[in-house]
Amino acid sequence: MAAKSGVSRRDLFKLVGAGAAAGVVAAPSEAAAFRLLPPPEAPVAERQVPSFCEVCFWNCGLVAHVRKNRIMHLTGHPDHPGAKGKLCGRGNSGAGFVTDPDRLKYPMVRVGKRGEGKFERVGWKTAYRTIAEGFARIKERYGPQGLALFYHGKGGPILRTMMVAYGSPNYAAPAYAQCKGPRDVGYKLTFGETLSSPEPLDLEQSRCVVLFGSHLGENAHNSQVQELVQARARGARLVVLDPRMSTVASKADVWLPVRPGSDTAVLLAWIHLLIKSGRYHRAFVENQCTGLEELARHVEPFTPAWAAGQAGVDAAQIERALELMVAAMPAVVVHPGRHVAWYGEVDTQRARAQAILTALLGAWWAPGGIYRPSRPKLADFPTPDLPDLPPDVDRAAGRFPFAKEVTTNGIREATRTGKPYPIKGWLVHATNLVQSMPNVHETLEAIEQLDMLVVSDIQPSEITRYADVLLPEDTYLERYDDLSAGVGKRPYVCLRQPAVQSPHDTRPAWRIAKELGKELGVGDFFAFETFEEYLTERLKGSGTTLEELKRKGIHFQEPSEPPYLDPVTPFHWHTPSGKVELYSKQLAEKGFDPLPRHAPLPDPPRGMMRLLYGRSPLHTFGRTQNNPILFDLDPGNCLWINPRCAAALGIKNGAPVMVENSHGDRTGPMPAKLTERMQEKTVYMIHGFGHRSKQMRLACCSGGSDTDVIDNYAVDPITGGTGMRVQYVRIRPVNPDKELYPCAMG
Repeated sequence: MAAKSGVSRRDLFKLVGAGAAAGVVAAPSEAAAFRLLPPPEAPVAERQVPSFCEVCFWNCGLVAHVRKNRIMHLTGHPDHPGAKGKLCGRGNSGAGFVTDPDRLKYPMVRVGKRGEGKFERVGWKTAYRTIAEGFARIKERYGPQGLALFYHGKGGPILRTMMVAYGSPNYAAPAYAQCKGPRDVGYKLTFGETLSSPEPLDLEQSRCVVLFGSHLGENAHNSQVQELVQARARGARLVVLDPRMSTVASKADVWLPVRPGSDTAVLLAWIHLLIKSGRYHRAFVENQCTGLEELARHVEPFTPAWAAGQAGVDAAQIERALELMVAAMPAVVVHPGRHVAWYGEVDTQRARAQAILTALLGAWWAPGGIYRPSRPKLADFPTPDLPDLPPDVDRAAGRFPFAKEVTTNGIREATRTGKPYPIKGWLVHATNLVQSMPNVHETLEAIEQLDMLVVSDIQPSEITRYADVLLPEDTYLERYDDLSAGVGKRPYVCLRQPAVQSPHDTRPAWRIAKELGKELGVGDFFAFETFEEYLTERLKGSGTTLEELKRKGIHFQEPSEPPYLDPVTPFHWHTPSGKVELYSKQLAEKGFDPLPRHAPLPDPPRGMMRLLYGRSPLHTFGRTQNNPILFDLDPGNCLWINPRCAAALGIKNGAPVMVENSHGDRTGPMPAKLTERMQEKTVYMIHGFGHRSKQMRLACCSGGSDTDVIDNYAVDPITGGTGMRVQYVRIRPVNPDKELYPCAMG
């Protein structure tokens, strides 16, 4: 589809910065990949403001090129490790968030029924007073634990401080239970260390990379994608396990199109071969690990032939993939993944198997494997002592013994049921719970039980329709946030600062926390007049100043830890045994399998298929679909389906289809993409589309929402993660001339 001006999407992609500011003009003759350059006809910027991006958690350093109060274009910060001088397509679209006519513009309070989306404009003092009165009533009746915070992004932690100061122990980000919780726990149980974000992968020296459903390139994690491309150009080998031939799978030396949920079977076969052949990294295993004998007995029956039967792949290919790893070890990156909440308890066992494989290859804290990151030194802003907190909902319920954070699903369940105690007030910051959590019905049931729902966001997503009070936040290009404490081989401190001023009555999270905190009686936790004062205090002893950071954007510190460990050097790991634990006594003591096991998933019922989902390189979850630049480039999603399955259903390539679950929930329409790159009995769609908020005029009704039909999920009893790939759906063609789609139903 061409842009309305007649310029193609490809040309517009080259122009996202300049086109947003100066209108569509001729494309530049050359532009390096991901570095979108303004044409010479564009008006000249008056100043350059270093900052860092918020479009995804990578938080790439950027430079905003500004004229008056307008973002002309954005470029990657040349010194930032996450950007390496480049921005992805999403990062280049920042001007679209500032100028989006649909963004939330001023505080509002609900005047209609909850869910109707009817509000009236109020001043900030009225909004704060309404919240404080509502929270006080809840605290008096149910205790401070009757309040909960859901948050996402850099503004969330300061609001978390406010809620903890008020006495609430219940704060959670979907990034844990719906994303990385099983990974973090699996590696913590094995090595005594969790993984930083971004993951400390030594791709610059890796000779082999192994991916488990990680769609690098489609999931545009900037520097990681750049480093993978460079590693491949250098000759590093690539192994990919994925039921779908993703873009990165199509570039692999070995692609294993495993059946959904069978990754652990292949991992166990690799571990079996390493131990049986004696080709594991003896120096690391003998000096740093414990539990090898138990592991050897456990994996004895898990041959490549057995794994091939479980996974539906060729045993010879399983063996070939391991040969590539052995030839490269210890310079092997076994990618731990990011979104790994797929099937429930299976996910933690898979993460354990990945960690064990990494240990057997000697690739933990090794050149070309996973390195040991250093953290920057920053001072805390002085505050009073935080209060002693009652147990959070998960601890009070005695569930998820190894969870590293409170779970979003645990808070939602307590809100729905009143057990282990009632939660009656939510503060939701920068996360659309209607799309980010499985089973929309349970989310809406929980909201019905609330006495007060406060939402602070930038765009009018679905969750905002249910708010009692709406607090509009500045975009990341209009505000200060807390410092970015970058971990890596060279730790760094990065500054976000305003590049432009908001044209609306919006405020940053730090100011909301300070001003609302005062109304709540905890204002002494925010005893700074300006946020520059707060940042100055945090930078004491860091080796830089706020003024220097304003000019440079980033400051590097000396590493506090060596990135690599000599495998024969004695080292005390942060585990009960002081060793890397191949066999986990911690899991055994809690009644869980101490060694990874493969549990086959059942086949879909007759007439249904398993639903898988993933990411677009031009969108971040459901947060970016209303950005006018990104919408024009990528306005909707499609449904991947195997041609043989499509033929049985009478579906043709490009024809509109609806996706339905067994309870009658449905989403669509979206075009069917018939492709051999998709396994039979399985369909795939990109997450984040199919918005139903009519206030998001571009994104509304565009494509389908996987969340709308995911009402079944498997909760991991170890970590609390919600496995969301256990959903079965029906696919059916639609007649666009006769059938009303959901958005046409009012």
